Amino acid sequence: MAFEIPIVLFIYNRPAKTLKVFEEIRKIKPTQLFIVADGSRNSTERLSVTQTRAIAEMVDWSCELQLDFSEINLGCSDRIILGLNKVFEKVDQAIILEDDCLPHPTFFKFCEEMLVKYKDDEQIMHISGFNAMGSSPANASYFFSKYIIPPWGWATWKKAWNHQNLNLDTWQQIKTWAHKNISQEYFVDWTDLFEGARVDRKTWDTSWNVDVWKQKGLGIIPKHSLIQNIGFGEDATFTTIDSSKLSLINSKEMSFPLNHPLSMNCVFEKEIEKEIMESLRLILSKNK
Repeated sequence: MAFEIPIVLFIYNRPAKTLKVFEEIRKIKPTQLFIVADGSRNSTERLSVTQTRAIAEMVDWSCELQLDFSEINLGCSDRIILGLNKVFEKVDQAIILEDDCLPHPTFFKFCEEMLVKYKDDEQIMHISGFNAMGSSPANASYFFSKYIIPPWGWATWKKAWNHQNLNLDTWQQIKTWAHKNISQEYFVDWTDLFEGARVDRKTWDTSWNVDVWKQKGLGIIPKHSLIQNIGFGEDATFTTIDSSKLSLINSKEMSFPLNHPLSMNCVFEKEIEKEIMESLRLILSKNK
């Protein structure tokens, strides 16, 4: 049976990893597939970029395939933001994967059910497939959090993405709120992270998290991670080392029917924030 929710796949220059993710998408046969590619930075990358783009020719099911292949290198931040802007000009909801985010087969059904259940809830802005804790002792199938990074496999609606700030400077607008609502233990780290995203424009996800905060929004996190990041290594943009705890998280099957939480209380904020920030500290220190 065809899968009706639009899928967006971001690719670049890693054909082997991209193929693994593509094969999982192929299994569900989405009726709409957007493949968004960045351009090569130099002549050395041109071959791997071409090989990666060729995977789009492997779509062998009935599908509305839309390709957005940049001729120049936009960089991770602008490529994803501009790519999603184009996607949401055409559809009202989507599931988003990058070339190193390997989904468990149940990831797609989980996102589908969450997109339907919370489509009219303005507070819910982001549906994660990744759980930075790996697994959590939640009583329900998922829980809520204001921390939605890293967004390794996720879903959202056009109405939520419309709040994305292209200038990446929302952090400057909500500092007072953030000082009261983010733990002081990591406040300097958050400040450095968001300011770096604004100035360098090398990443988009941290700024998206702030856009969610500005709207007093929340994300949904599955009890067990439904995504394994297979991109750790020297060819990665950020996750160039595999000593982070996040690199050890494997995906697990989601059981259905889902057990929905009884409230929207954010019960694992300290644990989620700790795993995110400790891993980011390690990754950033190694990339200096």
